[in-house]
Amino acid sequence: MKHILKIACLFITINVSCQVTQIVPLHTTDYPNGAYLKDIDNQLPYFVGTWEGTSNNIKYTFEFTLFTQVLISFQNGIYKYNDELVAKYEAVNLTTNQILYSNLNATNYEDYMISESGIWQNQEFSFRYIDEDHCFNTAGFKLVKNLNNLNEVTYKGFELTGFGGPLPCPEYDSQDDIPIFLPTTEFVLTKQ
Repeated sequence: MKHILKIACLFITINVSCQVTQIVPLHTTDYPNGAYLKDIDNQLPYFVGTWEGTSNNIKYTFEFTLFTQVLISFQNGIYKYNDELVAKYEAVNLTTNQILYSNLNATNYEDYMISESGIWQNQEFSFRYIDEDHCFNTAGFKLVKNLNNLNEVTYKGFELTGFGGPLPCPEYDSQDDIPIFLPTTEFVLTKQ
């Protein structure tokens, strides 16, 4: 979805100059066209790096990366820049040592399927998951800082949120049929 939305300004309209018009705090809802929604409070770097944990005998590894000033453009000429915290992950069955899923080789912004979508009191961070290759399957979850141990976060609140996106999805009858390897139960991730 990100590479569908991320269109070079050159192709949108000749009248739009892709430059920052104003810097505003991340998650601002009212901003001018061309604004840079910047992590002014420096909340996102906390997650950058590798976090690991185990749930239901599956080891999960999440690697978070911060992309700054990412251009997001829309066909109607609206555009903005965002600081984006994104993640890639791996799920390994500890009984068989089988890799159930991994996209740890992702390096381009467009290849990350997990991105931060909200922050509450600099303690609880919401994330969205979008799998373009599987009918735009979407889900959400939260990571909550452990204020007694800043090397730990609690993964919780997993929820499937939709599928199908802008195109028909004939290969799956329901969202439950779409493979997804994110954890569905609450557990602790530790920074490596």
